[in-house]
Amino acid sequence: MLNIVNEASKYWNQESNCAQAVACGVLEYYNQNDGLETTHNALLGFGGGMGERSICGAVTGGLAALGIIMSKRNLEKEAKFEAFKKFRELFKMEFDTLKCGEILEEFILPDGSIDKDHPNRGMKCTRAVEVAANVVRRVIYEL
Repeated sequence: MLNIVNEASKYWNQESNCAQAVACGVLEYYNQNDGLETTHNALLGFGGGMGERSICGAVTGGLAALGIIMSKRNLEKEAKFEAFKKFRELFKMEFDTLKCGEILEEFILPDGSIDKDHPNRGMKCTRAVEVAANVVRRVIYEL
């Protein structure tokens, strides 16, 4: 049986970034495999908060997947924007922020880079990927 977190984790564990892992895992979970490679390629630059610790890549990937899935449904524009808002609110409830740099604040080194070798850093990003995938599932369920 498919599990949305397992689908996202599959990509995350195969060296995809957080944005790619969430978007592609969610799309596979919902059998939206058309354009999966294009989505994966398009989100390459969005990991790590677009490489600058801006908006978390897991958020970006979740919003991208949500947009693709909603495009296949007959929803009003306002309903889509409400779904995006709900996604952001639910993710923010878990981390108190949408920003990669704030989520990973404890792992930022004096030179501004992220301590990628710290074992808890990986766990924090893994959690962000899992939360984002689950939040997409919840938002879609409530549509």
